[in-house]
Amino acid sequence: MRKHLDQGWDHLRDIEGSESDFLQGKTVCIAASGSVAVLEIHRLARGLMRHGARVQIFLTPAATELVSTTSLEWCTGNPVITRLTGRCEHLEFFGAHGRADLLLLAPTTANTLAKLVHGIDDNAVTTAATTAIGRKMPILCCPGMHEPMFDNPAVARNLAALEALGIELLAPTRSEGKAKMMDVAEIIARVLRRLGPCDLDGKRVLLTGGPTREFIDPARCLTNPSSGLSACFLASEAFRRGADVTLVYGPGSALPSPWLKVLRVQTGSEMLDAVVEVLSKEKVDIALAVAAVCDFRPESKADTKVATSDGAFDLKLFPTPKILDKMREVAPSLMLVAFKASTQNSDEGLVEEASRYLSDGRADWVVGNSVLDGQGFEVSNNRYLLCRKGREPEVLGPAEKRRLAELLWERLIAGSCS
Repeated sequence: MRKHLDQGWDHLRDIEGSESDFLQGKTVCIAASGSVAVLEIHRLARGLMRHGARVQIFLTPAATELVSTTSLEWCTGNPVITRLTGRCEHLEFFGAHGRADLLLLAPTTANTLAKLVHGIDDNAVTTAATTAIGRKMPILCCPGMHEPMFDNPAVARNLAALEALGIELLAPTRSEGKAKMMDVAEIIARVLRRLGPCDLDGKRVLLTGGPTREFIDPARCLTNPSSGLSACFLASEAFRRGADVTLVYGPGSALPSPWLKVLRVQTGSEMLDAVVEVLSKEKVDIALAVAAVCDFRPESKADTKVATSDGAFDLKLFPTPKILDKMREVAPSLMLVAFKASTQNSDEGLVEEASRYLSDGRADWVVGNSVLDGQGFEVSNNRYLLCRKGREPEVLGPAEKRRLAELLWERLIAGSCS
């Protein structure tokens, strides 16, 4: 008898947990239909494994004509299930005591969608799905088909019916006449969110991130070395924890996850206007002012590039508006977290700077970090000093910024409940 999940080939699973332990101890079953998007299943499975998941694959007969079961067996370290046997694999994974934590239908064809709606169990995938629906376990569905098929009213009705059954639909991307299965990276992010701690579920989170630019002329500006990496990781972590996330983002070199709501800005005034608009229109619960806003702007911007042949010129600078203060004014009840980049060379100095924000109520928390000696800006690591009024400061790190994002959200969520 062939080995199954927990009896598989461990030497083929050496990548498990190499990126994170978010899915450690979780079993994700991928059930694939015969769309050409099934060619992405290898990347999808390996991506989930890198977050610690054990992956079991189910294929319809049509899917086996597009991908090799041998390659998928190598990919996951588990035998691929293409038909049900006396082991009753649908119950082994999706029964009342089944080992699966989530069923990912990726890709799903129009044919399979119709069968799921009507409870037709004629292959391993449809029977697995019927059982999982009955168990009321988390199910994500990723349609993938030609655009005219996706626009068929019958397909739309079937998708609505699946949503009514509690299945989460991951919308395809329309391109080149096709409704293409959602990008693999976003599917993985959606799985991480569904199986995540959900401690920000129902919360609206606003972040500012990256640098800003204040233009001297159309070709030159004042700015700073912020990459925006910390804000990108903090936004992604908030999404994983279930939040509705908006990131107001300056021209940082780091790229935010494309599935986040990102409002792009350049100058400090543009960032201020975007923040005020969000706070005015939405009930935001938590805001993180992570952006390294340029503190000064030129008195005026030249309409044309200043010629170097003109020689030296005077540049009069004025302070830019304090976005943090405006956030507090517009949303007084907002849980507000300020980030303070400092050239202090001691924690005592950092605490002293942070206390000014806390004592006058400008922020509820302050995250201080030094930018001396190559710290903070344009590096992958950082060290935070987390300050809150009436509490002892806590040091987080030094650690990778991705890990600091996890640690900071853990502290903020725990502190908001105390």
